[in-house]
Amino acid sequence: MVAASSPPLLPPWEADLRPEQLARIEEATEQIGRELFARFRADRARIWQRRWWDDRIMAWAMRDERLKVELFRFVDVLPMLRSNEEVAGHLLEYLDRVPDALPWWLRGLLRASRNPRVTRALLARAARLASSDFARRFIAGSTTEQVLRSARRARHQKQAFTLDILGEAVISEAEAEAYFRAYVDLIENVAPTVNRWPTVEQLDQGVLGPLPRFNLSIKLSALDCHFDAIDPDGVMRRAGERFRHLLRVARQHQAFINVDMESFDKKDLTLHIFKTILMEDEFRETADVGIVIQCYLKSALHDLHELALWARERGTPVWVRIVKGAYWDYETVHARAEHWPIPVFQQKWQSDATFER
Repeated sequence: MVAASSPPLLPPWEADLRPEQLARIEEATEQIGRELFARFRADRARIWQRRWWDDRIMAWAMRDERLKVELFRFVDVLPMLRSNEEVAGHLLEYLDRVPDALPWWLRGLLRASRNPRVTRALLARAARLASSDFARRFIAGSTTEQVLRSARRARHQKQAFTLDILGEAVISEAEAEAYFRAYVDLIENVAPTVNRWPTVEQLDQGVLGPLPRFNLSIKLSALDCHFDAIDPDGVMRRAGERFRHLLRVARQHQAFINVDMESFDKKDLTLHIFKTILMEDEFRETADVGIVIQCYLKSALHDLHELALWARERGTPVWVRIVKGAYWDYETVHARAEHWPIPVFQQKWQSDATFER
């Protein structure tokens, strides 16, 4: 792994700016932020809307760390449960571990569900319905038609979108090939239709020119079942060739490829493959491509600094998507178990400060 050195006082994208220019940028940033918050408040769901209740249930479920873990465990096994008895039994088993985290009315409902078959059937039905409703908020669909419907709905609301493929870790070459084919199929089956839709100026035009309408997020680890920094040359050979092919298909269909970031142990290898391939003559002028940087990582500013220097040398800009990060629990627990330095900030304000920087 490449050790992260301390970043300079000013990253390269700020070093060329005069103080008055930085001040104007800060003023504009604050103005945009205030406008966004005002619009969020105006768009807030009302108590008579279903979204209001969904938001409250989600907030309640996420408030207690123990309850959140048990609910995630239940959702993880739910697709494999076939009968109402299995669904109700698993839900009761998981929630029994955190009784003090449940409201009084839910504790009463669970007690009433322990014996009567009808009550357990209702509980199972409610659990499936709630899981499906929440899934629909984040999952575009399982078929091309469903994905296109979700994408059209987003554009109608003047929202851009990126598509991803959900799934578990790739553990075989057959699975890696299946993911690769699924990525190719998404581009070939969805992008042509999206590109024929009416123009939405707010979404389809940027300061540097037209923007791709179709955006696909990929995980490089999904392209190789042996994605491990212990064998960077082998990973480059296997995952790299599939990544090259995806870039070619994306170019043919005016699609954007966004490389997702995963756990910390895959970060440096992901950055290495991304930068190496996009420096090749065939892809050096490709601009419709980007990568994610996770701001809860202590190395985030260093990685951004290195990306900026690399982009200058390359001569063609790439997009960088800044996110807070989604693997905080895993990174913390895993590092402590292995007695390694924890790679993520332990205080949320530290991630927030890096994000704003």
